[in-house]
Amino acid sequence: MNKLMEKMMSGMMKPEDMPQMMDTMMEKMFGQMSAEDRMAFVGAMMPKCLNMIFSELDSESKEKLAREMMEKMMGIFSNLAGEK
Repeated sequence: MNKLMEKMMSGMMKPEDMPQMMDTMMEKMFGQMSAEDRMAFVGAMMPKCLNMIFSELDSESKEKLAREMMEKMMGIFSNLAGEK
């Protein structure tokens, strides 16, 4: 992960490589966390991340992204509810 971060910070990483790098980082990070740690992380970081994501968007883009995110989250929650 350190090498990935070094590449990213030095500008050597292409923008199209970012999604794969982020997936790898997230898998490693969450894979090492307990359930309680994951819940605390999401509770603390989700508002910060969302504020950063939405901060530079115009109203139309904010609404479009919010709708897409809500649909995806509802799909996830529906699947989780079906697992019980």
